[in-house]
Parts: sequence; structure tokens; C-alpha cells
Amino acid sequence: MRFIHKKAVILLVAVLTVFLLAGTVAKGKYQFAFMEQTVITLLTPIEYVLGKLGFAIRHTSSFTGQIMTVYRDNQALKAENEGLRQKDVNTTEILAENARLRGMLDYKKTVPQFDFVTAQVIARDPGTWTSIIIINRGAADGIAKDMAVVTAQGLVGNVVTVYNNAAKVQLILDPRSAVGCLVQRPESRVAGIVEGSTFNSHAPRMINIARDADVIKGDKIITSGFGGIYPKGLLVGEVMDIVNDEGGLLKYAVLKPAVDFDRLEEVLIIVQSREVQLVPSAAAPTTPGQTWSSSPVQPKGAGQ
Repeated sequence: MRFIHKKAVILLVAVLTVFLLAGTVAKGKYQFAFMEQTVITLLTPIEYVLGKLGFAIRHTSSFTGQIMTVYRDNQALKAENEGLRQKDVNTTEILAENARLRGMLDYKKTVPQFDFVTAQVIARDPGTWTSIIIINRGAADGIAKDMAVVTAQGLVGNVVTVYNNAAKVQLILDPRSAVGCLVQRPESRVAGIVEGSTFNSHAPRMINIARDADVIKGDKIITSGFGGIYPKGLLVGEVMDIVNDEGGLLKYAVLKPAVDFDRLEEVLIIVQSREVQLVPSAAAPTTPGQTWSSSPVQPKGAGQ
């Protein structure tokens, strides 16, 4: 009887233990599911925000990297573009210079009686813009005072001051200049003197023309060769207008110069002339209608 009672107690304890374990397990599972649900509920918004923030950071980093790449490419393209632009400017300048020098070379071939030295215009005095230019050739290059200066288009002026490696050239636009000239037209051949105008610095005048002289608009004016400085036949300009002097028997012609003095960059100095020039006789007058000696003379120095 005691043995049966003992077995019943053991069985009861076993049953209770099983129920307790089952309850504990069930209770643990229930608590775990509740905690998991609570954690998920609390962390989901945070994870969402962190996810978005991470995406934004990655996107921003990628975008920033793309911006830096674009910036570097843009800077490289700017530098390349600037280089190409400068190269284009240099090429254009070289082509323009070549065109001018080619024109001078072609001109030299048409006047084999002259020996030239090519020079660049390196300076102008703002106060005497239409009167004096400075060139980069001087005594060391065989340049001397009173040499004629030209371009392929026509007469520029003459050398007035010489330094070792530079020289000053007086333009025909200078009111102090005086160039013996004549009308090129065969029916006319009227002679006169071209000087700069104080009224229009870009339009010299041919003066000392008789009122009834045959000079008309459009006439080409060339050097006469009188005076020993300018060789004969250099183009000076074209007659734009004829003006009668008030109360006198003379008139003057307003000229358009053959040379564009505002665009003067290179010039030719006539250092030697192999043609005969006429000079005034010792007793010759210097007024209109003057007579000239027919004795041929060689230019003084070179190019006078």
C-alpha cells in the first residue's frame, strides 16, 4: 500500500513537472514573440530613416563625385579651348603677316631698280600719331637720313632721324612734309607739292596748282622725282576734291592717301635707287612753273 502511494506521488510530480515545463515553454514563446513584435515596431521607422539616410549619403557621394568629375572635365575643356583659341589667334596673325609680306615681296619684283630694307613699325607718338612713326631699323642696317619709305600700296614718308637700331619716319600726313608730285594721267601731268593738312590729318593736299590746271577728281598722284629724296613714280594718293583758294589764282586738291596709315605695320626703306633723278638747277625758282635741270644725278647716300 505504501509502495502504491509512493508511485502515485512520483507520477503526480512528473505530471506537474511536464505541465510546468510546457507552461514555461509556452510562456517563453509568447514573451519572445511579443518582444520581437515590440522591437520590430520600434526599430522599423529608425531603420527606414537610416536606410534613407544611407541611400542619400551614397547618392550624395556619387553625385559629388560626378560633379567633381564634370568640373575637372570642364576645366580641362576650358584649358583646351583657350589653347585652341590662342592657337587660332596666332595662326590668324601669322596668315595676316604672311599676306602683308607676300604683298611686299610681289611689289619688290615690280621695282627691281630699288634695293629695300624691310622694317616694322614699333612705336607712334600719341601727340604726333599722323606725323611720325618709329621703325626697328637704323644705322646698323644701312638706314640714312632722307631715305624714302614706302609700302606695296604707295608712299609713306622719309627718314628724318637715325639711331643705331631704330629710326624716325616723317609721314606725308605731316604738315611739315613736302613731296614733289604730279598727276599721272597722260593728258594732264600737272605738277605740284603734296603736304599734310592741318584741317584733316588723314587727307593731305596737293598745293600750288594753277586755277586752270587740268586736275580732276579720281586723278592718281605720283611722286615727280624732283628734289632728290623721293624717286619718280611712287603712288601718293587719289584726288577726292578740288578747292579754289579764296582771292587767288591757285587751287589745291584734297587727296585720299594710297597708304592706310592707321594699319601701318611693316614698311620698306629704299636704301639704293638705280634710276636717274632730276634736281632743281642752282638758279631755279621754287614757285609754281619752276624749271628744272636735266642733268642726271645719282641719289645722295642711298635712296635720296
